[in-house]
Amino acid sequence: MREYPEWLSATLASDASEGKGVLPNYILPLLPGSRVVGPAYVALMNQDDNLAIRKVLEAPPEPGTVLVVAGGHTSRTATVGDLLALEMQNAGLAGLITDGLVRDSREIKALEVFRVWCRGVTPTASRKDGPAVVGGRITFEETIVRDGDLVIADDDGVVIWPHEQIETLLTRAEARLQQDNERLARLRAQQR
Repeated sequence: MREYPEWLSATLASDASEGKGVLPNYILPLLPGSRVVGPAYVALMNQDDNLAIRKVLEAPPEPGTVLVVAGGHTSRTATVGDLLALEMQNAGLAGLITDGLVRDSREIKALEVFRVWCRGVTPTASRKDGPAVVGGRITFEETIVRDGDLVIADDDGVVIWPHEQIETLLTRAEARLQQDNERLARLRAQQR
């Protein structure tokens, strides 16, 4: 699994992509201070039904992968609860990005390394009837997310970089970081 620099943030990722690939701002970290950067593996759930998550766990993707689940934006039930989240952590998944809700939020926040971005919380469990679509591509409003695209998520939101543009966008993000650091140094010098 490729390592990405610690400085790579959603803000720098958005600047590098000129705002493209930014997921809706109602998808927020369940635990403030969370950060995850890793390749996407996608699934499409049905409203109020999380069979797709169970299908992913039957043959989990490579450790360090971020599961990106669409289709929950109108669900009133949870995409995952603490037991599914723990199963995902045990399978090596780094995090979950969903336009749906989650439950057992206190227990999910307490997980060691698995981080979640979601629309909100609910106490209600989902059905497990399907249909379920796992792998390929999904859409969050206008943003297409495919297996292997890069997910950059933190307190400021979630940004998706197309896998074929990662190197170019990483170079742009690093250049922006350099510009920001130079500007910060000038501003701090003016305080003295």
